[in-house]
Amino acid sequence: MKSIPVTVATFLVVFAATAYAADDTEALIALDKQWGESIVKGDKTVSEKLLADKVVSVDQNGVMGKQALLADIKAAPAGTRYEPTGYKVTFMSPDMAIMTHATKGADAHYSLHLWSRKDGAWQIVATSMANVKSGK
Repeated sequence: MKSIPVTVATFLVVFAATAYAADDTEALIALDKQWGESIVKGDKTVSEKLLADKVVSVDQNGVMGKQALLADIKAAPAGTRYEPTGYKVTFMSPDMAIMTHATKGADAHYSLHLWSRKDGAWQIVATSMANVKSGK
């Protein structure tokens, strides 16, 4: 008889965690889209907010921190669009998530971001990008 309340409690915890993660998945995707669109425009404001002070970035140019990432932001040519696709978000805990996605267009690439929530705000603590090989 004691196992019924334990089973019910377990299901409630799992259900609550799943519902919570689903809501944050959409929030993180929206934040990523804001970030990408702002970079295309050359606007550093969103990056300054979303990149953690100790962010680590790895791409074909090497390893960079926040200041180097901000310095690299330049407006893309007119008509350039941020076209993300195939988002996958995996929560490692309620306050940590791994996001992967690809982008289409002239700057097509694959991205991996590690998001961390601190004091209620999500920030990117690590990010990596790999260019899509032509023909893919």
